[in-house]
Amino acid sequence: MGTESSHKVTFSKLPARFSDASDVSFGLLWERKELVQRLKFLLQLLCEEPTHLHVEFLDSVNMGALNWQFRGKGTPTDVLSFPPHRLQSHMEKGSESRTLPLGELAVCVDVCAVQAKRHRCSLAEEIERMLVHGVVHLKGLDHERSEAAHRVMTSFEKVLRQSVVGSFGEPKFCSVTSGASAHRPRRGVRR
Repeated sequence: MGTESSHKVTFSKLPARFSDASDVSFGLLWERKELVQRLKFLLQLLCEEPTHLHVEFLDSVNMGALNWQFRGKGTPTDVLSFPPHRLQSHMEKGSESRTLPLGELAVCVDVCAVQAKRHRCSLAEEIERMLVHGVVHLKGLDHERSEAAHRVMTSFEKVLRQSVVGSFGEPKFCSVTSGASAHRPRRGVRR
């Protein structure tokens, strides 16, 4: 199995805010180092070769558009997985290590916040649950194939999450920093 340092994790800009189901906005603080450490550990559990994973964090509008474009569903979803276009390895700039692109994940923080409330867990726990789910999809499992596939994937994800939590404790890589702010007025609407 590859060492933790052989895997590469990149992100889009980590969002500073998210909106809940009632369109109330909250601030976020991220611990990037913890998030990377946890994801590299997950990759170490699943990938024998040095692997590169990219994660995009989206709001509900952009996730809804992506879900429509790729799945024909007009509502935002929690996570989408995109396998790499080519499975050939590539050289990282300035490094002699070779990484295989595992793919990209799109994670909707807004949807994760709603689900965290429903599941009575922290936002970091829900985001980590979605990251594990997305990576398992990138490794080839698909819960939509059959009820048996759903049971296998759900059990596998639970074991992976327990391994990460067992090694690092409960996730704390993101936290809500501010209470609800006033609804933001829409452009062109007077309040």
